[in-house]
Amino acid sequence: MIDLKTGEELQTIYKSGQEIEILNPRTGKAVQKRDDLVKTEEKPANDIQVFALDANNRMQTISSKEEMEKMKSAGNRIVVIRNNQFNMKPQYDKPFATNSAALAYDKKHDRLYYTPMGINQLRYIDLKAKTPKIYYFEDEAFGTVKNQGDVGGQIARMVIAGDGNGYALSNDANHLMRFTTGKKPEITDLGAVSDAMASDRMSIHRGVGGDLIADNAGNLYLITAYRNVFKINIETKISTFLGPIKGLPDGYQTNGAIVEEGTKIIVCSATSTEGYYRFDLKTLQAEKISGEGEFFAASDLANSNLVVEEKKKEEKPKEVVPPVVVNPEVVNNNADQTTPGEIEKNNSIVVYPNPVTDGLVKLAFNNQPAGRYNVQVLDMSGKMIMSQDITINSKSQVQEIKLPASIAKGNYLLKVSGGGIEASTVTKLAVQ
Repeated sequence: MIDLKTGEELQTIYKSGQEIEILNPRTGKAVQKRDDLVKTEEKPANDIQVFALDANNRMQTISSKEEMEKMKSAGNRIVVIRNNQFNMKPQYDKPFATNSAALAYDKKHDRLYYTPMGINQLRYIDLKAKTPKIYYFEDEAFGTVKNQGDVGGQIARMVIAGDGNGYALSNDANHLMRFTTGKKPEITDLGAVSDAMASDRMSIHRGVGGDLIADNAGNLYLITAYRNVFKINIETKISTFLGPIKGLPDGYQTNGAIVEEGTKIIVCSATSTEGYYRFDLKTLQAEKISGEGEFFAASDLANSNLVVEEKKKEEKPKEVVPPVVVNPEVVNNNADQTTPGEIEKNNSIVVYPNPVTDGLVKLAFNNQPAGRYNVQVLDMSGKMIMSQDITINSKSQVQEIKLPASIAKGNYLLKVSGGGIEASTVTKLAVQ
């Protein structure tokens, strides 16, 4: 355990060479040793692998000298990996004999899951045990890697996702492994991850190394060793290329990643002791977070945080006035000048002058029930322009309404409701 800002070691979880009990998680019995039973593989005719890296850190395998020269002349960087392990006696029993670049912290059970390089086996350290214990899932394939020289089959990315399950991805992205962490663990090969777009430049199958993180919405994020970021939907196994991380030093590989908080991600490098960097998934812009001095050159990071995007504050819905369905029988369509002398005397609400020329409109209430009425002016689509409450307390009362100064010339509807009237009355109103 380390402090990411200072590089200080807080606690040693495991140290090479220490005596530790190794058990099978299903049986609880000691794991059978295999190193003495494994025969040394014969050295292959060609024990090196050559790759080309372009300016965007996209990797391509080189299979001939001519192809290498062509790549060099095009400005690509050449990477050579020597498979020296073929000259060595295979190691299997020791927890990290072949090193590891894939860790996942299971907070619920306080375990650190991992898989060794070149060994297709899932293992975990029980962090809550009083005495150190490591568990191996014996004789259960975790991927298809054949040896440490099998670059495509190597698993260097692992995380515990929001659903509580662990996920790991091979370098060639042809094997997305899922493992459950409950009492009856299951290991499942979900198959290959597909690209959302059929483009070599954006292919998840061309990136190697790096690390996985997860969000709380059913997605994984792959940060490859060469800074490219992909978003993977767990259900569909489709990946979307988000872009390269910007602002990192030249030659800085992104080998390990964890979620700091929200959409902020911290990455480390296995090839640099310069420090650790933070970037935001929204912008992919990086900044250094550690101080001066040398830091752990780590091949992986693990914690329990998930990516959580802030929810946008929901705006309160604006009041929607339902459109007015105008019944011609109850609408006063008289757009000519109306005078008080023309107002009906019996049980009526009359609007005048109509058309309105000075922004003032009068409503004459004759023999209407006393009470509180609501007057609305709407455009012809039913959208409310203004609303005003008035009180009627006499059998014959005239109420003046001032229209908004911003109201445009044209035809409108004036609606009167409330009081003691059984139905709203609607009058067509012309504004000049």
